[in-house]
Amino acid sequence: MALSMGTNGVRALFDELDASAAMDLGFGFAQFVKNQDGTKKSALSLPSVVLARDMRLTSPCLFQAAAAGLMEGGVDVQDCGIITAPAAEWVAHSLHADGLIIVTASHNPPEWNALKFVDGAGLAVSRERGAPIAAFVHKPHTPLLQWQQLGKMHKIPDAIPSYQKAVLSFINRRLLQANGSKLKVIADPGNGTSTLTAPAIFKALGVKAKFLHAELDGRFPNRLSEPAQANVGVLIETVSKQGADFGVAWDGDADRVTFVDDNGRWLTGDIGVALSVRWALLKGGYPKLTGAKSNFRPPAKTKRPIVVTTSATSRVVEAVALEHGAQVEYTDIGAPYLSEAMASLGPRVISGGEEVGGIVWPKFTLAKDGVLASLKLLEMICQKPLSEWVDELPKYSICKLKVECPAGVNVKIAAAVQQELGAGKPYGSILRPLRGGFRLDLEEGWVLVRASGTENYVRIFAEGKNEEEAKALAEKYASAVRKQL
Repeated sequence: MALSMGTNGVRALFDELDASAAMDLGFGFAQFVKNQDGTKKSALSLPSVVLARDMRLTSPCLFQAAAAGLMEGGVDVQDCGIITAPAAEWVAHSLHADGLIIVTASHNPPEWNALKFVDGAGLAVSRERGAPIAAFVHKPHTPLLQWQQLGKMHKIPDAIPSYQKAVLSFINRRLLQANGSKLKVIADPGNGTSTLTAPAIFKALGVKAKFLHAELDGRFPNRLSEPAQANVGVLIETVSKQGADFGVAWDGDADRVTFVDDNGRWLTGDIGVALSVRWALLKGGYPKLTGAKSNFRPPAKTKRPIVVTTSATSRVVEAVALEHGAQVEYTDIGAPYLSEAMASLGPRVISGGEEVGGIVWPKFTLAKDGVLASLKLLEMICQKPLSEWVDELPKYSICKLKVECPAGVNVKIAAAVQQELGAGKPYGSILRPLRGGFRLDLEEGWVLVRASGTENYVRIFAEGKNEEEAKALAEKYASAVRKQL
């Protein structure tokens, strides 16, 4: 199978994404960078790309190959080394780099790897914008440069300390230092790169944090990288047994995060986003409106703060935003579409995220930053226990199903179901077209039908006010998908 851009970068096993492919992708990104608006175009100064990686066993090989491709393409490489993905994005932003490549498969198992691309404006490169990059895989490298036109490689000596300093400046350091010694925190990096950034920050704040699985290890020997409930059982058990105030788990490159409250409840990614939205609005000067309900709709043309989230995210995020009079904007599914929307909507964007546990504080960067998100929740806990914040949220249930399809037809099946529903959707419902599918907002909840970008499935997400409603809604639309087979 030919390598191509996915939702967020080029992702595959090493038998496809090998050193040769990584070099081609590095060369392709060099051409992308040189052609984008805002890139330095001077005979005396080459464009500059930050290059970072995680600790996976294939990452050193892919990192060096990507560096070679970038330099062959006439771009200087700023070597960030092993670092979290959000820290790498902050470094690229602070250096005013023309782009960034991160060698990481994020939440995927250890045998996978990926190259993720960020442009000079700090926006993750989407499938559509990144197609010309992937077009260079196994193709000749043109244009060929003269030997004196090649890029050079420079080591960034203080990438992690500079990121840590920036995070400590962004959060309410005084509040956390005053209360940190009273808080009992259990943190689980899952052998990922957050172990390089989080411990020192917690220590600087005086937070009593016990770290599990803190050894950097690209084999993920203790748990799978994804911080899903099934993978973080040790964290949940430890929080409960030790009576901790807070538990936190990050994925391999720390762009995803999930939490455990003081009652030992694992919180879905949607809940983490909703809590972050609440705190951003409160700290931004937007208190909860008296008597506000989840269906409150303030006037559309006021200068309200904006919350951005993806179309697969629970309605709890919208409900919280509306309680504070904020405007909610939905995007297609994936980090690139989230960052693009936040950038285009401008400074009114106060918070955002996606249901997988990706939380963005846009006044810092447009990166999903799990370490920063955990510190912001610690600020909330200084005011009252996390369980109380959670219990104040509106309650919804989500059911997720998938229907297996023959290879190559899942997109057509999702489109056929969308066409059928579009002709007879209930009055008052909202149909949101997505890449490879759609979301239908109903009075009783919502349903999302979408072709998987990596597997031969159509995925169905449905949300209702309780588990029974969500399951019934999901089964209804799963049946509609099966009828198309």
